[in-house]
Amino acid sequence: MSAPDIRVLVVDDHEDNLALLKLILEARSLGYIGASDGYQGLELAKTERPDLILLDLEMPGMDGFTMLEALKANGLTRHIPVIILTATYLEPKSVERGLSLGADEYLTKPINPEELLVRIRSVIRVRKAEKELNQLRKDFTSMLVHDLRSPLEGVGIALNLVLTQELPEKDAKQLVGMARDQILDLSHLVGDLLELHRAEAGMTVVTEAMNPHYLIADVTNECELVAKDRDLTLRCEAPDAMPHILGDRRILKRVLVNLVSNALKFTVQGEVVIRVSPQDAFLRLEVQDTGPGIPPEELDRLFDKYFHIKRRKEKPEHGFGLGLAFCKAAIEEHGGRIGVASELGQGSTFWIEVPLAQSEVSVAS
Repeated sequence: MSAPDIRVLVVDDHEDNLALLKLILEARSLGYIGASDGYQGLELAKTERPDLILLDLEMPGMDGFTMLEALKANGLTRHIPVIILTATYLEPKSVERGLSLGADEYLTKPINPEELLVRIRSVIRVRKAEKELNQLRKDFTSMLVHDLRSPLEGVGIALNLVLTQELPEKDAKQLVGMARDQILDLSHLVGDLLELHRAEAGMTVVTEAMNPHYLIADVTNECELVAKDRDLTLRCEAPDAMPHILGDRRILKRVLVNLVSNALKFTVQGEVVIRVSPQDAFLRLEVQDTGPGIPPEELDRLFDKYFHIKRRKEKPEHGFGLGLAFCKAAIEEHGGRIGVASELGQGSTFWIEVPLAQSEVSVAS
């Protein structure tokens, strides 16, 4: 017989309650560990490390409040979720005290088995998600440190060779070029980090009515050299007359540069097209590439930076996805929308919809 996925420590000084809860838990394939007082419960929590604790409050010797304080003060047990079970401490002050000490849920006796099961699974699910998120944050920090250090080490090695070795001019230029590329990569990563940090902290969007022709021209001018260097075509399909949009020019330019740069990065041959079309109260800007496409199961989470950390563990060549996370935050801050359509082997189309300036909306309506 396989071990249960969830192990629950029940702490209660009444044997009848322990027996009833054991029956309820085991009938639903949950592991049961019993303790008849707070002292025993605390020791079992340290040694058994259960997935969850059901804790009675009114017990002789060490009551539930005292045990809860001890659990949260110990590094081995502070992260174990706790559901308080009580028939005595029902007034709001006691409930508030239990929750302030770190309890996750508060249930009154007599216990409804179905409600108890729902609460247990809910608390376990939340804690599991928190644990995964914390691990992703640690992974992100570790990968980020690596990606910040590696280019610097590469630049140091290249410059040291140029300074200390008698090299042919061709080789020296190649090393300097490599150092330059590493510095550019590092600069882009730092830029993405700063932009995403501002976005998550609540970016300041200074909106103005602007002609999208000029915005697109700025973007194509910045990305054209990269396209030529990769032997790709970068072109724009837009009507001659376009309605003005409302937005922060610097931020919108950064969004479009990110989308075009990504498209150029993942396109081996062919072209990247910026396509513009009005859509009711919005202007839709699409960035279409002829790259490899994106698997369907990844599309919904493509703008989530933590998803990219998971993906990068499997495929180290992938980036952090910071640029896409920033794009989502920036466009939503503008009151717009962002999305992607893709098919494996057929390329991808990233799109944003930016609100039209008010006068343009009035004219259109």
